[in-house]
Amino acid sequence: MDEPPHPLVWWQPHTRRWGGRVTGLLVVAVATAASAAMIILSLRRFGPESPAFSFVIVWLPMTWLGTFSHFVGMQLPKSYHTLRPFEMDGQIYQYLGVRLVKRLLRRGPFALFNPGLHLPVERTPEQLNMLEQRMRTAETTHALLLVLTLGVVANAAARGWWVAAASTLVFNLVINGYPVMLQRYNRALLHKRFA
Repeated sequence: MDEPPHPLVWWQPHTRRWGGRVTGLLVVAVATAASAAMIILSLRRFGPESPAFSFVIVWLPMTWLGTFSHFVGMQLPKSYHTLRPFEMDGQIYQYLGVRLVKRLLRRGPFALFNPGLHLPVERTPEQLNMLEQRMRTAETTHALLLVLTLGVVANAAARGWWVAAASTLVFNLVINGYPVMLQRYNRALLHKRFA
């Protein structure tokens, strides 16, 4: 597998599959403007202390960074992505309910979000390697947002907005924490099945 050359985050353009760099920049620019506008409108509509705004402040950055990651693949250092021995059998993640989350994400509208995170029809080493790279990119986006959103939780707690802090934390764990665990769980399965 390729080593990320940058010590913090590895960025790799994926613009060829989306029709070129200009198209990618245009989509990211529109997604950025739309996300910013919806966050501002939600802040005015619901207020900073409401659970509804807590959902928006977790969901919209996730969809924005997910859109961005379709054009620019990003990964954290290899040391982060390396699966630890306790993760290889998957039991820790099963105890935390990852299988239920996996079932939910395979059905209904959630299945539309990341169609590239399924086993390829041709299970060649190249195709499986590409799948793992996409899993790492998905894990990276959720891991970055999981950590950054903790700053929003800390800000709400510091202001005494306890409902906002608690609801943002819960949404962050569901929207970002569980997908991180799911990608690590799935990568462990991938390694066991296709060593």
